[in-house]
Amino acid sequence: MLKVLGMRSWNFHADNLDEMTKFYRDVLGAELRATQTIGGVNVARLRLGGTGVGLFDASKERFEGVPHHTFDIQGPSEPEELVKELEAKGAKVDGIRRHGNGPGYSVYVIDPSGNRLELSSSG
Repeated sequence: MLKVLGMRSWNFHADNLDEMTKFYRDVLGAELRATQTIGGVNVARLRLGGTGVGLFDASKERFEGVPHHTFDIQGPSEPEELVKELEAKGAKVDGIRRHGNGPGYSVYVIDPSGNRLELSSSG
């Protein structure tokens, strides 16, 4: 049974990654935790209070699946079980991603307005 525990992160596009990183760091007080490259796109990972902020460089193109927002969840041990539960409630499931070799996973759903949400279980 799905239970949302809290918001983990906001992930969205940054037309100018340096400018956006500076805004969140210098204006809002976020801590830059890491930078990485995902699928050829530079990403800045910040922490703002208890919430992560993922800024995806959109200066050349927008990264598929962004924006999306991540909720920490408590749920079934297998993502397929959560998919069945969500679909039975009328949710549109947009994919599953396992975290490495497990046991954690993420299930992506689309809300009625087209927003992509990540439901993430640490297993």
